[in-house]
Amino acid sequence: MISSPGYDLSSLWREVEDLNDNNFPESNLKPILGGGQSRRPRVMFVFINPTYRNISANPAWTGPRYPFIGTREVWRIFHRAGFLPNNLLEKIENFNPWPVELAQELEVFLKKDSWYLTNLVKWTGEDSSLPDQTKISLFRPLLLKEIELVKPRYIVAFGLLPFRHLTGEEIRMGDYYEKVKATGHLPTYPLQEASLPGQVIPCYFPVGRGNPQRAVEILQLLHPLRGKAASSL
Repeated sequence: MISSPGYDLSSLWREVEDLNDNNFPESNLKPILGGGQSRRPRVMFVFINPTYRNISANPAWTGPRYPFIGTREVWRIFHRAGFLPNNLLEKIENFNPWPVELAQELEVFLKKDSWYLTNLVKWTGEDSSLPDQTKISLFRPLLLKEIELVKPRYIVAFGLLPFRHLTGEEIRMGDYYEKVKATGHLPTYPLQEASLPGQVIPCYFPVGRGNPQRAVEILQLLHPLRGKAASSL
């Protein structure tokens, strides 16, 4: 899928920004890039699209740009699932707005703990509406390039929208959840583009219209796949 020698994540981010600027010139918000361990992470978490609540979408922001900077709910879910240590959650809860230094400190942790966050669509919405098919069609090829470059071991798709566009499969989250609860294991699905690395795990969206409690239960079962127990965090 990537044919140009020397093409890397910096090249991809320039492509993301050009695509965003050319197709959404009226937007005052920057697209949100991926962040974390960008070299063969144990887990890549794929969300749907960023919103204005991510303070790194502000053009005046001078720090890194990755999902959920300046917000709390998703980080609380990661903490409940055993992914985020107490000291980082405490800082997330106490700072409003986040300083650049907190976003940098959190990114260092993501790299050290071998996880990576990104979105199906990098365009930043001015509300919480889901992206339409036009935006998904524009940005999906860039997500596939991102996966090819990052080479994750597992990909957690938060919500059926990214799951469907990654795998081409149609499932019911309720059925998947019941199977997980019955067996204690996480069935995985191959990417639709078979040449790409990573096995896909569907998960409830962890906030808002999703199911936070069931998302926590699924995430907790990731720890054996990551090679560490939740208690080690």
